[in-house]
Amino acid sequence: MPGNEADGSETVSSLGHPSSTTRLSTLGVFKSTLGCIRRDPVLAVPFVVVGMLVAFVDWLRQHDSIPAVATDALGQSVSVTYSVFPQGTTRTVRHVGALIDLETRYLLWAVGLEVLVPLAVGIAGWVTITRVLDAHSGPRALSRYIALAAIVSMPELLGGFSMDITDFLIGLLLLAVGLFVLTRLFLLPALLVTGSGFVTALRQSYHRSQGQGMTIVGLIIGIGLAYWGLATVPVASGFLSTAVVAPIHAVAIGTVFSTGSRETMSIPDDHIESGDTRSDESQ
Repeated sequence: MPGNEADGSETVSSLGHPSSTTRLSTLGVFKSTLGCIRRDPVLAVPFVVVGMLVAFVDWLRQHDSIPAVATDALGQSVSVTYSVFPQGTTRTVRHVGALIDLETRYLLWAVGLEVLVPLAVGIAGWVTITRVLDAHSGPRALSRYIALAAIVSMPELLGGFSMDITDFLIGLLLLAVGLFVLTRLFLLPALLVTGSGFVTALRQSYHRSQGQGMTIVGLIIGIGLAYWGLATVPVASGFLSTAVVAPIHAVAIGTVFSTGSRETMSIPDDHIESGDTRSDESQ
Protein backbone atom coordinates (compact mmCIF):
# COMPACT_ATOMS: atom_id res chain seq x y z
CA MET A 1 0.00 0.00 0.00
CA PRO A 2 1.28 3.50 -0.67
CA GLY A 3 2.23 5.40 2.42
CA ASN A 4 1.84 8.91 3.61
CA GLU A 5 4.28 10.94 1.55
CA ALA A 6 3.96 13.92 3.89
CA ASP A 7 5.88 12.19 6.64
CA GLY A 8 7.98 9.97 4.40
CA SER A 9 6.37 6.74 5.52
CA GLU A 10 4.79 3.76 3.86
CA THR A 11 2.48 1.13 5.32
CA VAL A 12 3.57 -2.44 4.63
CA SER A 13 0.98 -5.18 4.27
CA SER A 14 1.25 -8.93 3.86
CA LEU A 15 -1.11 -11.73 2.78
CA GLY A 16 -3.79 -9.19 1.91
CA HIS A 17 -4.22 -7.99 5.50
CA PRO A 18 -3.63 -4.39 6.61
CA SER A 19 -0.34 -4.20 8.46
CA SER A 20 0.46 -2.06 11.45
CA THR A 21 4.09 -1.65 10.42
CA THR A 22 4.95 1.83 9.17
CA ARG A 23 8.29 2.06 7.43
CA LEU A 24 9.91 5.48 7.51
CA SER A 25 12.51 6.68 5.04
CA THR A 26 15.53 8.70 6.14
CA LEU A 27 14.86 11.40 3.56
CA GLY A 28 11.18 11.44 4.51
CA VAL A 29 12.00 11.98 8.18
CA PHE A 30 14.38 14.83 7.32
CA LYS A 31 11.72 16.46 5.11
CA SER A 32 9.08 16.07 7.80
CA THR A 33 11.48 17.47 10.42
CA LEU A 34 12.37 20.55 8.39
CA GLY A 35 8.71 21.10 7.59
CA CYS A 36 7.82 20.89 11.27
CA ILE A 37 10.46 23.50 12.18
CA ARG A 38 9.32 25.72 9.31
CA ARG A 39 5.73 25.61 10.57
CA ASP A 40 6.77 26.14 14.19
CA PRO A 41 10.06 28.12 14.33
CA VAL A 42 9.81 28.25 18.13
CA LEU A 43 11.17 24.68 18.09
CA ALA A 44 14.59 26.06 17.15
CA VAL A 45 14.67 28.84 19.76
CA PRO A 46 15.95 26.82 22.78
CA PHE A 47 18.98 25.55 20.86
CA VAL A 48 19.68 28.96 19.32
CA VAL A 49 19.93 30.37 22.85
CA VAL A 50 22.09 27.44 24.00
CA GLY A 51 24.22 27.81 20.87
CA MET A 52 25.17 31.31 21.97
CA LEU A 53 26.04 29.93 25.39
CA VAL A 54 28.18 27.15 23.86
CA ALA A 55 30.06 29.71 21.73
CA PHE A 56 30.64 31.90 24.80
CA VAL A 57 31.91 28.94 26.86
CA ASP A 58 34.26 28.03 23.99
CA TRP A 59 35.62 31.57 24.06
CA LEU A 60 36.06 31.47 27.85
CA ARG A 61 37.95 28.16 27.66
CA GLN A 62 40.31 29.62 25.10
CA HIS A 63 41.04 32.74 27.14
CA ASP A 64 41.24 31.63 30.76
CA SER A 65 44.36 30.10 32.33
CA ILE A 66 42.99 26.57 32.84
CA PRO A 67 44.15 24.26 30.01
CA ALA A 68 41.66 23.24 27.33
CA VAL A 69 42.19 21.22 24.14
CA ALA A 70 40.54 21.05 20.73
CA THR A 71 37.70 18.57 20.31
CA ASP A 72 39.00 15.27 18.87
CA ALA A 73 36.55 15.29 15.95
CA LEU A 74 38.05 18.49 14.56
CA GLY A 75 41.33 16.72 13.93
CA GLN A 76 39.70 14.17 11.60
CA SER A 77 39.36 14.58 7.84
CA VAL A 78 35.77 13.26 8.11
CA SER A 79 33.93 12.40 11.31
CA VAL A 80 30.43 11.33 12.32
CA THR A 81 29.97 13.24 15.58
CA TYR A 82 26.79 11.85 17.05
CA SER A 83 25.43 11.82 20.59
CA VAL A 84 22.48 9.93 22.07
CA PHE A 85 20.82 13.23 22.95
CA PRO A 86 20.73 16.41 20.81
CA GLN A 87 23.71 18.66 21.42
CA GLY A 88 26.16 20.74 19.44
CA THR A 89 29.86 20.09 18.93
CA THR A 90 32.13 22.51 20.75
CA ARG A 91 35.53 23.48 19.39
CA THR A 92 37.19 23.05 22.78
CA VAL A 93 36.91 20.62 25.66
CA ARG A 94 38.39 20.64 29.14
CA HIS A 95 39.41 17.26 30.53
CA VAL A 96 39.13 16.44 34.21
CA GLY A 97 42.93 16.20 34.46
CA ALA A 98 43.15 19.96 34.01
CA LEU A 99 41.20 20.44 37.26
CA ILE A 100 43.68 18.65 39.51
CA ASP A 101 45.45 20.79 42.14
CA LEU A 102 43.53 23.94 41.24
CA GLU A 103 42.80 26.54 43.89
CA THR A 104 39.24 26.31 45.19
CA ARG A 105 37.99 29.41 43.38
CA TYR A 106 39.42 28.27 40.03
CA LEU A 107 38.11 24.75 40.58
CA LEU A 108 34.59 26.02 41.26
CA TRP A 109 34.77 28.27 38.20
CA ALA A 110 35.92 25.45 35.91
CA VAL A 111 33.49 22.86 37.25
CA GLY A 112 30.61 25.34 37.05
CA LEU A 113 31.46 26.08 33.44
CA GLU A 114 31.57 22.39 32.49
CA VAL A 115 28.29 21.66 34.30
CA LEU A 116 26.52 24.63 32.73
CA VAL A 117 26.72 23.37 29.13
CA PRO A 118 25.14 19.88 29.56
CA LEU A 119 22.54 21.42 31.90
CA ALA A 120 21.55 24.02 29.30
CA VAL A 121 21.66 21.53 26.43
CA GLY A 122 19.55 19.09 28.45
CA ILE A 123 16.88 21.71 29.17
CA ALA A 124 16.82 22.79 25.50
CA GLY A 125 16.41 19.20 24.29
CA TRP A 126 13.69 18.48 26.82
CA VAL A 127 11.75 21.63 25.88
CA THR A 128 12.05 20.94 22.13
CA ILE A 129 11.06 17.27 22.25
CA THR A 130 8.21 18.03 24.66
CA ARG A 131 6.86 20.61 22.21
CA VAL A 132 7.21 18.26 19.23
CA LEU A 133 5.32 15.49 21.03
CA ASP A 134 2.84 17.90 22.63
CA ALA A 135 3.53 15.99 25.83
CA HIS A 136 2.91 16.94 29.46
CA SER A 137 6.38 16.40 30.86
CA GLY A 138 7.03 17.11 34.54
CA PRO A 139 10.10 17.90 36.67
CA ARG A 140 10.92 14.22 37.17
CA ALA A 141 11.14 13.66 33.40
CA LEU A 142 13.30 16.77 33.09
CA SER A 143 15.66 15.54 35.81
CA ARG A 144 16.03 12.17 34.07
CA TYR A 145 16.74 13.85 30.75
CA ILE A 146 19.39 16.14 32.28
CA ALA A 147 20.92 13.11 34.02
CA LEU A 148 21.22 11.45 30.59
CA ALA A 149 22.93 14.57 29.25
CA ALA A 150 25.41 14.48 32.14
CA ILE A 151 26.13 10.75 31.68
CA VAL A 152 26.71 11.12 27.94
CA SER A 153 29.07 14.08 28.58
CA MET A 154 31.25 12.13 31.04
CA PRO A 155 33.56 10.38 28.51
CA GLU A 156 34.53 13.72 26.98
CA LEU A 157 35.43 15.16 30.39
CA LEU A 158 37.50 12.06 31.14
CA GLY A 159 39.57 12.55 28.01
CA GLY A 160 37.43 10.66 25.53
CA PHE A 161 37.86 7.16 24.23
CA SER A 162 39.76 6.60 20.99
CA MET A 163 41.37 3.57 19.38
CA ASP A 164 43.67 3.13 16.42
CA ILE A 165 42.27 0.23 14.40
CA THR A 166 44.64 -1.06 11.73
CA ASP A 167 42.60 -4.12 10.73
CA PHE A 168 39.83 -3.19 8.28
CA LEU A 169 37.52 -6.07 9.25
CA ILE A 170 37.82 -5.35 12.97
CA GLY A 171 37.15 -1.67 12.30
CA LEU A 172 34.09 -2.57 10.23
CA LEU A 173 32.82 -4.86 12.98
CA LEU A 174 33.25 -2.18 15.65
CA LEU A 175 31.47 0.34 13.41
CA ALA A 176 28.55 -2.06 12.95
CA VAL A 177 28.33 -2.66 16.71
CA GLY A 178 28.46 1.08 17.41
CA LEU A 179 25.71 1.84 14.89
CA PHE A 180 23.58 -0.98 16.28
CA VAL A 181 23.83 0.40 19.83
CA LEU A 182 23.14 3.99 18.74
CA THR A 183 20.18 2.83 16.66
CA ARG A 184 18.63 1.03 19.60
CA LEU A 185 19.15 4.14 21.80
CA PHE A 186 17.80 6.61 19.24
CA LEU A 187 14.37 6.97 20.87
CA LEU A 188 15.67 7.04 24.45
CA PRO A 189 15.42 10.87 24.82
CA ALA A 190 11.77 10.90 23.70
CA LEU A 191 10.88 8.10 26.11
CA LEU A 192 12.50 9.94 29.02
CA VAL A 193 10.60 13.10 28.07
CA THR A 194 7.28 11.23 28.10
CA GLY A 195 7.91 10.03 31.66
CA SER A 196 9.50 6.58 31.35
CA GLY A 197 12.16 5.55 33.85
CA PHE A 198 15.67 4.74 32.64
CA VAL A 199 15.23 0.95 32.55
CA THR A 200 11.81 1.13 30.91
CA ALA A 201 13.03 3.74 28.41
CA LEU A 202 16.02 1.60 27.45
CA ARG A 203 13.83 -1.46 26.91
CA GLN A 204 11.18 0.43 24.94
CA SER A 205 13.77 2.24 22.82
CA TYR A 206 15.26 -1.14 21.88
CA HIS A 207 11.90 -2.59 20.83
CA ARG A 208 10.47 0.52 19.14
CA SER A 209 13.55 0.93 16.94
CA GLN A 210 13.18 -2.58 15.50
CA GLY A 211 12.03 -2.48 11.90
CA GLN A 212 13.34 1.09 11.48
CA GLY A 213 17.04 0.21 11.75
CA MET A 214 18.25 1.35 8.33
CA THR A 215 16.23 4.55 8.51
CA ILE A 216 17.67 5.43 11.91
CA VAL A 217 21.20 4.55 10.75
CA GLY A 218 20.74 7.02 7.90
CA LEU A 219 19.56 9.66 10.37
CA ILE A 220 22.53 9.04 12.66
CA ILE A 221 25.05 9.32 9.83
CA GLY A 222 23.38 12.41 8.32
CA ILE A 223 23.04 14.20 11.67
CA GLY A 224 26.55 13.16 12.77
CA LEU A 225 28.13 14.49 9.58
CA ALA A 226 26.21 17.75 9.93
CA TYR A 227 27.38 18.18 13.53
CA TRP A 228 30.98 17.62 12.47
CA GLY A 229 30.76 19.75 9.32
CA LEU A 230 29.44 22.84 11.09
CA ALA A 231 31.87 22.29 13.97
CA THR A 232 34.76 22.83 11.55
CA VAL A 233 33.58 26.36 10.71
CA PRO A 234 36.00 28.84 12.32
CA VAL A 235 34.82 30.96 15.27
CA ALA A 236 31.08 30.27 14.97
CA SER A 237 31.27 26.47 14.96
CA GLY A 238 29.90 25.83 18.45
CA PHE A 239 26.94 28.12 17.81
CA LEU A 240 26.15 26.74 14.35
CA SER A 241 26.28 23.05 15.24
CA THR A 242 24.07 23.66 18.28
CA ALA A 243 21.62 26.16 16.79
CA VAL A 244 21.18 24.46 13.40
CA VAL A 245 21.71 20.70 13.81
CA ALA A 246 20.57 20.05 17.39
CA PRO A 247 16.95 21.15 16.79
CA ILE A 248 16.83 18.98 13.66
CA HIS A 249 18.14 16.08 15.74
CA ALA A 250 15.53 16.66 18.47
CA VAL A 251 12.60 17.00 16.06
CA ALA A 252 13.73 13.91 14.10
CA ILE A 253 13.62 11.89 17.33
CA GLY A 254 10.12 13.20 17.97
CA THR A 255 9.05 12.41 14.41
CA VAL A 256 10.17 8.77 14.55
CA PHE A 257 8.73 8.36 18.04
CA SER A 258 5.36 9.86 17.06
CA THR A 259 5.07 7.58 14.05
CA GLY A 260 5.77 4.55 16.21
CA SER A 261 3.21 5.72 18.78
CA ARG A 262 0.49 6.19 16.12
CA GLU A 263 1.30 2.73 14.80
CA THR A 264 0.90 1.14 18.24
CA MET A 265 -2.37 2.99 18.92
CA SER A 266 -3.79 1.98 15.51
CA ILE A 267 -3.63 -1.77 16.18
CA PRO A 268 -7.11 -3.01 17.18
CA ASP A 269 -7.29 -5.02 20.41
CA ASP A 270 -8.90 -8.01 18.67
CA HIS A 271 -6.06 -8.00 16.12
CA ILE A 272 -3.50 -8.16 18.94
CA GLU A 273 -5.43 -10.91 20.68
CA SER A 274 -5.78 -12.98 17.50
CA GLY A 275 -2.08 -12.50 16.80
CA ASP A 276 -1.20 -13.71 20.27
CA THR A 277 -3.51 -16.72 19.82
CA ARG A 278 -1.86 -17.67 16.52
CA SER A 279 1.55 -17.36 18.16
CA ASP A 280 0.50 -19.67 21.00
CA GLU A 281 -0.94 -22.23 18.56
CA SER A 282 2.23 -22.25 16.50
CA GLN A 283 4.19 -23.19 19.61
